[in-house]
Amino acid sequence: MPASELQSTWRSPDGAYDLSVKRDTSYGSTPQAASAGQLAWYRDTAASSMADLEVTTHKTRQNGRDAVWLEIDYHWAKQSEPRRRLEVFVAGRAGYVYQLLVDTEATPQRLAAQTRMFATARESLRIDVPAA
Repeated sequence: MPASELQSTWRSPDGAYDLSVKRDTSYGSTPQAASAGQLAWYRDTAASSMADLEVTTHKTRQNGRDAVWLEIDYHWAKQSEPRRRLEVFVAGRAGYVYQLLVDTEATPQRLAAQTRMFATARESLRIDVPAA
């Protein structure tokens, strides 16, 4: 990974939630291209270990900029427990796209906490943008 790209992942102490933020140019310089490229990779079960994806895509705003928000229902390959991943993609400076995600098992209690965690993470996300 080039020095100008970043990725950081946090797992809750009980292993119930994964939260990740990434800034890179892997799939293009727009939220639409980046989310489409990431989804194509997820749909490759051999590469991602994700299976039976059901995706809902929303246009949204993040840090005052156009963004793409994904809700992904899936399960890990060779496992049947349903999971949900929430992601937002927003463009930063110099062609970089930020990807923020929160992933957990799709139980009512965990989904409620995931919604709160995702909202807090989105409120806290700071992206690099060109000076006005």
